[in-house]
Amino acid sequence: MRIRTLSLFCLCVLAPVSFAQKKPLDHSVYDSWKSIRGTSLSHDGKWILYVIAPQEGDSNVEVKSIAGDKTYSFARGGTVQFSNDSKFVVATVVPAFADVRKATKDKVPAADMPKNSLLILNLTTGEQTKIDQVTSFQLPAEDSGWLTYRPEPPKPPTGSASTPPPGGQRAGGAGRRPAAPGGTAATTSPNGAPLVIRSLSTGKEQRIENVGDAVMPKSGKVLAYTIVSKEGKDDGVYWLDLVTNGKKTASKGKAKVAKIAVSDKTTCLAFLSDKLLEVVAPAPAKPDAKSATPQPEKKKDLALYLYDPKTDKTERLAGDETPGLPKGWVIGDNSQLGFSENGARVFFGTVPKPAEEKKDDTPDSEKVSVDVWNWKDKRIMPQQILQAAAEQRRTHQAVALLDSHKILQLETEEMPAVTVSKRGDGDYAIGSSDLDYRLQASWDSDFADYYVIDMRTGNVRPLLHRSEAGISFSPDAKYLCGYDAETRQYFVVDPVTLKRTDFKIPTPLFNELEDTPSTPSPYGEAGWTKNDARLLVYDAYDIWSIDPAGRIAPVCLTDGRLRTLRFRYVSTDPEARSIDLGKPMLLSAFNTDSKAAGFYRFEANSSHPRPDKLLFENKLFGSPLKAKNADVIAYTRQDFVEFPDVWVAKPDFTNSKKLSNANPQQAQYNWGTAELVNWISADGQRLQGLLIKPENFAYGKKYPMITYFYERLSDTLNAYHPPAPSASTVNLSYFASNGYVMFVPDIPYKTGYPGESSMSAIVSGVLSIVNRGYIDPTKLGIQGQSWGGYEVAYLVTQTNLFNCACSGAAVADMFSAYGGIRYGTGILREGQYEHGQSRIGGSIWDKPLRYLENSPLFWLDKVQTPLLMMHNDKDGAVPFTQGIELFSGLRRLGKPAWLVSYNGEDHNLVERKNRKDWSVRLSQYFDHFLKGAPMPVWMSKGVPATQKGKTFGFELDADSGK
Repeated sequence: MRIRTLSLFCLCVLAPVSFAQKKPLDHSVYDSWKSIRGTSLSHDGKWILYVIAPQEGDSNVEVKSIAGDKTYSFARGGTVQFSNDSKFVVATVVPAFADVRKATKDKVPAADMPKNSLLILNLTTGEQTKIDQVTSFQLPAEDSGWLTYRPEPPKPPTGSASTPPPGGQRAGGAGRRPAAPGGTAATTSPNGAPLVIRSLSTGKEQRIENVGDAVMPKSGKVLAYTIVSKEGKDDGVYWLDLVTNGKKTASKGKAKVAKIAVSDKTTCLAFLSDKLLEVVAPAPAKPDAKSATPQPEKKKDLALYLYDPKTDKTERLAGDETPGLPKGWVIGDNSQLGFSENGARVFFGTVPKPAEEKKDDTPDSEKVSVDVWNWKDKRIMPQQILQAAAEQRRTHQAVALLDSHKILQLETEEMPAVTVSKRGDGDYAIGSSDLDYRLQASWDSDFADYYVIDMRTGNVRPLLHRSEAGISFSPDAKYLCGYDAETRQYFVVDPVTLKRTDFKIPTPLFNELEDTPSTPSPYGEAGWTKNDARLLVYDAYDIWSIDPAGRIAPVCLTDGRLRTLRFRYVSTDPEARSIDLGKPMLLSAFNTDSKAAGFYRFEANSSHPRPDKLLFENKLFGSPLKAKNADVIAYTRQDFVEFPDVWVAKPDFTNSKKLSNANPQQAQYNWGTAELVNWISADGQRLQGLLIKPENFAYGKKYPMITYFYERLSDTLNAYHPPAPSASTVNLSYFASNGYVMFVPDIPYKTGYPGESSMSAIVSGVLSIVNRGYIDPTKLGIQGQSWGGYEVAYLVTQTNLFNCACSGAAVADMFSAYGGIRYGTGILREGQYEHGQSRIGGSIWDKPLRYLENSPLFWLDKVQTPLLMMHNDKDGAVPFTQGIELFSGLRRLGKPAWLVSYNGEDHNLVERKNRKDWSVRLSQYFDHFLKGAPMPVWMSKGVPATQKGKTFGFELDADSGK
């Protein structure tokens, strides 16, 4: 008995000692803390890969067998991809971080910078083949054993003006976006470069010189490419059968080829070229050199061509003056190009033919640069300026119907957006235009008119007028589906007859927690079932089934409302276009009270359909990823303590096992715990929030507390927060590790009273936590960014509860901010106040007192709380002048205030060096006011402009006291 007692005594004494030995997080840990990205399962479900990457440094790719008997790894994987047959892994390998850093520091020329390489891993043998000096690779989604890659181009000769792009980039894959469903397109490079075709199984390679563009359909059995050379001898468009190595010529001769595309279905090749394919007459005799007068080369218009490998013929489909195109329109240089899914249509872009620009000999010094604002402009000038480049590149979608040899101009200047049903193959399309509402959109919601277009005739019929919500086709295009913002219900339209059917679901389909003075958005749609038989939509908790034919009333399929569970459909097949109710459905589940989450199985056709639990825990789960041809899934789970490592399991989540361990070093550090708290606001509302305590929390001790918030964040109870340098806000894990309690309250809002609403929720929440007895009421801090930064600025004018506060990118004066510009987008800020996040609910002429009451600037004389601000000089969301107004007002009134502004930075910090700097300043600021640490010099004495870049003021000022 004595031995057992002694053992228990030792456990009780030694355990706390061991626990106390854990280190607090410091700013040095950021770079080494890792994340996981790029998780992928092989199609056969036998392998998984993922990239473990530190925040700064070299990543590592781990490739593991699901059985657990094999593991391969390699460093610095950029783009990483399994082959279709699950036998190989192909990846770009980027240069070592240290090498790139050194080369950058040494100002190495771009051509001599470290370059990418290509790595091919044989999963059967474990052999790794590395090919140096490779910029990128292309491995089609359903490859047939071939890949292509681009070797690094040769260095330009000394003194050449041509400078290749620097290496060390995470290049890989095709790096392009298809112009239309069912086809693959690319944009021609100005100069050709080598391209290598490689067989994965044999390693045999074929090198082609002077390749401009190269594209492959999904099957990977065909390669289409252009040759662009200085001499022009072999220039042209070619089609290569990779199985037989049979090469065919679609077009030959020196010409501009703007785009090429290959149909996934037919492997036909489309391209845009200014070359005339008709027989050309012999060239006339050259004129006498002495009498010849140089003539400027006239720009040729592009034409659309189609090459059919079965007939080995190329035909011209469209070009200048082609019937079906508007008179005076041509194919645009920036045209997109692509096939419909079944290959029966080719989509391209047209523009009004540009007027020939007259040569202007005026010296630059004499040219006037001026912006003319006109009150009738549909878009305000800053918005026009930001969108000018995109508008100049804009083309209007047209289509070549291959079966009828017709050309249809779909998009026009009056109807700038068109979507064709059935992945480009449908009989109908939706057209939309917001032109009549662009002026109003400066302060109001976005509206548009919608039309139905008959793809066989081009006939256009009006569908919706001044609609706030969009409309879309069902997968098989039997219906058009929309959400009516006024009735807040769904409706469908028959595209043939335009008959509209409205539905009535008794529970709200809109976000009931959305409290801006605007139309609330719907919860959304799960999707359509097979053959467009049913439309599945969400309410706050459940999934409803709508019969689009209107024969059966809408039916609630799930029972989430009864269980306080929010059910949502989870698709594990990225290629599925509809939901098969004949098969079990995977549903995610989230308890809106406890924040627990998991997955359920639902069989709609069972005799007693009810979601059955598969996995449900106090965790936050990532969306499952399923192997294409095997019953294996991969997913992540996390909570405040647990990093979201990679797990694998069967589709029912049995036989689950953890595969990764990205951050084992976390065990060395004092961390934190998160819990859900409830209280009653000053307005009598029941609210929720998060309370994060240090891992070594002890009752009986008084802790400093920092409150951080942004609207509603309680649903993130189980989110993991890695230590990372801050873009703007406090890092919850860092501060909890360093002995702070962190409070994150939810905030509901009343229109017209955003400041008062935040006061009601936050102050009542803070007091409810203080009343628990373990918070020092004299050591309370608060921090917020953007909208949260505004609320902090407002709060310190209304209460002295906090000992210090930090406000980032805050609006100080709603009057001046109302008439300002969001420089990042060029749009006016008016709408944000009238019906957006700022929640005033009217203009400055309608509600002047509300703007006054909610503006911190007019109440700064009441501030008694020291305030730290961050507001950057290139803030594109809240003008920097707002930060100046707030700071200068406090300075004028003799209130303790600091403004930190990072040069060239936007609303939130992007540059890692600046994030690290701000993180140090945040912790020093709160440590001084809430822990009694000495002031750093940047707070006590400042950093004069003459010392900028020479000192940062981080050293502690011993004379400042505590």
